[in-house]
Amino acid sequence: MAGSQLEEFLAALRAEGGRGTVQRRVVISTLLGGPRHFTADDLTVAVQADHPDIAKSTIYRILEALERQDLVRHAHMGHGPAVYHLTDGEHLHLVCEACGRVVEVPEASYDSFARMLRDRHRFAIAPHHFALTGRCAGCVDKPARPHAGNQAKRTA
Repeated sequence: MAGSQLEEFLAALRAEGGRGTVQRRVVISTLLGGPRHFTADDLTVAVQADHPDIAKSTIYRILEALERQDLVRHAHMGHGPAVYHLTDGEHLHLVCEACGRVVEVPEASYDSFARMLRDRHRFAIAPHHFALTGRCAGCVDKPARPHAGNQAKRTA
């Protein structure tokens, strides 16, 4: 985890009226240093591994506060709990129904589709909230696996 990234998120937090408490610093550091997407429970386990004194309820409240300030977003990757990640640009999640692989697609890849929906249907999409499911190139001919929650593999 880069200290400068942590300081950037803490500065953004303070600019929105939030406080840079020790607990918030630990949660943000864990989000920066861990996998791209955490469930709240997985984040709690990761935080409490080094800071057992930070209660689960505190971590949930921090996630809610960071989300209100648009520093963290949650997404639904299919069945199972929501996952959280730091806000660092618009992207869409693609989840393979067969292997669980998650691909993050940058906004430029779906911008024309979003613009068409706005222009023709006066509808603005929120692509970061829900994932699109389907089959990745390696699984296109395989059957979907039984739903196993958000046990997805991350890729860029």
